[in-house]
Amino acid sequence: MLSLDLAAQQAAEDGLADHRGAVVAIDPRNGDVLALASKPGFDPSEFARGISRSEYAALSDNEDKPLLNRALRGTYPSGSTIKPVIALAALTNHLVDPNKPEFCGGVFHLPGSSLLFREGKTGRHGWLDLTHAIAKSCDVYFYGLASTVGAERIAAFMAPFGYGELTGIDISGEKPGLLPSPEWKKKYFKKPADQVWFPGETVNFGVGQGYLLVTPLQLAHVASVIADAARVSVRGWSPGCAMAAATSALSHPLPTRR
Repeated sequence: MLSLDLAAQQAAEDGLADHRGAVVAIDPRNGDVLALASKPGFDPSEFARGISRSEYAALSDNEDKPLLNRALRGTYPSGSTIKPVIALAALTNHLVDPNKPEFCGGVFHLPGSSLLFREGKTGRHGWLDLTHAIAKSCDVYFYGLASTVGAERIAAFMAPFGYGELTGIDISGEKPGLLPSPEWKKKYFKKPADQVWFPGETVNFGVGQGYLLVTPLQLAHVASVIADAARVSVRGWSPGCAMAAATSALSHPLPTRR
């Protein structure tokens, strides 16, 4: 049995209501899983008493996939949740001045290419420094930042946070997601033409699109690592303490209590 908090678990399930989705809450102080919910679900007592073929077929053929634990086994593009980690990668590699404003005109022009990468629904943001780019979730800023950092450095920085790895939670069936890199692409694809990592793929990496896949549990794990790093640091949040906390977190599975 997980170290669940009854109130947090109930709030997660009530929040999901009849929607498809998952909620995971982790205590950043110790890694305890406080809530883990996946909807829609099923009644496990049906399996305990013995489920008929027709009943199982009704579950397995349901388009809402009630048998899928989305918190552990659902893999999705990370989207903008990756942006704080991209920022950390740039800061740690001394590739960005966090106080220097960059202009978001709604479109990012990939250097040396005619490709255009557009801002999302929020449109143009004007001048933003790193903090405001995170706050406003500015795609254009992070397109450019990812291009500056590079895919190899991004992947190498993300790995200790647990991307592409099992968290180690004591529940069977967890999926590791996928952390792509130029090296991964060369190994994964057979045709030489498909093995090439294009600059545009690095740009998409910066906003959590492309080949990257994560589970809700992994995202909660990453958020707790960063939150704990800020909590324990005497001077507040810093890239160095976040990276140290990530490395430590990866070496220990998420704790469970029985």
